[in-house]
Formats: sequence, C-alpha cells, structure tokens
Amino acid sequence: MDPLAHTPLVPILCTAVAAILLATLLLRAALSYRRSFIAGIGASLKQSFVLTNPRSLFAVSAAMTVVAGSLAYVSIGPTGWVAATIASLTGPWLLAKRIATQRRKRFVYQLPDALLALSSALRAGCNLARGLELMAARQPAPLSQEFNIVLAEQRVGRPLHESLDDLRQRVGASELDLMNTAMNVSRRVGGNLADTLESLARTLQDKAHMEGKIDALTSMGRAQGWVVGLLPVFIGFVLYQQQPARMSLLFTQWYGWVVLSIVATMMTIAVWMIRKIVRIDV
Repeated sequence: MDPLAHTPLVPILCTAVAAILLATLLLRAALSYRRSFIAGIGASLKQSFVLTNPRSLFAVSAAMTVVAGSLAYVSIGPTGWVAATIASLTGPWLLAKRIATQRRKRFVYQLPDALLALSSALRAGCNLARGLELMAARQPAPLSQEFNIVLAEQRVGRPLHESLDDLRQRVGASELDLMNTAMNVSRRVGGNLADTLESLARTLQDKAHMEGKIDALTSMGRAQGWVVGLLPVFIGFVLYQQQPARMSLLFTQWYGWVVLSIVATMMTIAVWMIRKIVRIDV
C-alpha cells in the first residue's frame, strides 16, 4: 500500500494557506503602518522644524519594537510582549505630539512680548509689513520661524489675512484668533492698531500669569495622577519578583486576564478623572 495515501494532505494544505494569508495580512499591515508613520510623524516633525529623516526614524522605531518585545517576552511572557509592542508602536506618535505641544507653549509664551514690539514699531512709523519683519528678526524661535513663513508668503503675493489664518492652523494656539481679528478689523475699517495690539498683549500676559498660578496649584493633583498610574505597576513588578509562580497566573489563566482587565479599566478611569479635575481652561 502506498504510504502517501495516509498522508493528511488536506490539513497540511489548509495550514499552509492559512499561514500564507496571515503572513500577507501582517505584511500589508506593516506596510500601511510604515506609510502612516512616515507621512504623519514626518509631517508633524517638519512642521515643528525638527529636521530628521522619517524613514530612518521608522527603522529605529521598528528595531526598538523588536528588542523591547523580545526582552518583555523573555522576562514576563506573552502579556509583556503585547504591552511592550503597543508601547513601542505608540511611543513615537506620543513623542511627536509632545514636541508639537511644547513648541506651541513656547510660541504662546513669546507672543505677548512680540505684540508689544510690533505695537512699538507701529508707533514709530512703520507699516504693518515692516513691523512684522522687525518682530520676526528680533524674536527667538519658534515665533520667528512661524512669522518668517508668513512674511515669505506675503512676498510672493499671498494676502496677509490668509497667511495669518494658516499660521493659526499650524500653531493651533487660540491666542492667535484675537491677533488675527485685530489685524483684520484694522485693515478693513481702520483704527489704532498699535493700541489694540498693546491691550491684547497685556491681556495675554495676564492670562499667562493666571495659567501659571493654576499650574502651580494643580501640580500636586498631577503628581497624584502619576502615582495612581504607576504605583500598581511597580507593586505588581515587585510581587512578581517575590512570588513568580503565583503572579504568573495573572498572565496564563483566564481569570488572571479578567483581573488585569478590571485593574487596567479602573486605573484608566482614575487617571482620566484626575486629569479632568486638574485641567482648567482659562
């Protein structure tokens, strides 16, 4: 009797087809993530004037994801591999967002002094375009970088109000709405733009002063949010080092997954509530 007649060809073929389909889906997902990474993070860093190659950054991120996932799998297991992979994949996006946020804060911090300088230039007899040039030349980055873009667009014939609208969209600071409105009103109906800009600068200074007080008063609440979020992880790590056999049940049994899901949900809700309490808009 031919021994090949007893070979389970159908299960083998089904397994091979399933493996090929899974590999194809994973490859497509990886390529899609690469395209979104290069387009999204590359555009965000370019807008923040961070000169880097997004393709090289993706290669570094992929290598760190593989290394972090492997170390987590060896030390903790499948749960650690999943957590490390998710953290490595989302880390670059969070870093790019933080860079943009910090740059916006520096811009808003520099804006009142820049408006006072522009107001002084207008009182000295400069027109608005010349005043913007002086402001961009004498102010530090990132404010000087953004207004240099506005001036470059104006030199090639673009209307000033359109460039200022784009500036508002790029930076994402609500304080620019007041500045744009003041300049547009002065351009259409006239008025003393220097006094308006000086008053606006004083208002923004008072707003920044109030926000500083709020940040100081809510710093303890933000610290409590970090403690609430990190303390259970630290305690779980210490217990795992002391009782690895018992703690491993959290990652290998179904009831352990249920407990981890409940703990993660409660921690997320607690951190979210603390952030809602301490985040006050002025």
